[in-house]
Amino acid sequence: MLPAISKTAGDPFGGLRLPVSVWKALEDARITSLEQLKAMTPVIDQIQGIGPEVAQVIRDRLERLSARRTVRVRLIFPKRSRQENKASHG
Repeated sequence: MLPAISKTAGDPFGGLRLPVSVWKALEDARITSLEQLKAMTPVIDQIQGIGPEVAQVIRDRLERLSARRTVRVRLIFPKRSRQENKASHG
């Protein structure tokens, strides 16, 4: 289980809720942005201080974060006036 979850406003990995110890390991590895973390995902368990279990937690959280940020588009069509409706049906 991951202890001491950070809720710092300046969290470069916002939404992942990583423990302070993981932040420190990532900082030591000079990973300072979410984009860098995503790029390192395949080899994240090779970073000192991050074992296979924590690496899997990071991968899972990144996956959930990506899924949550999926953009959904809703098309809204303008309403037609009653006169336009009558003209098109008549």
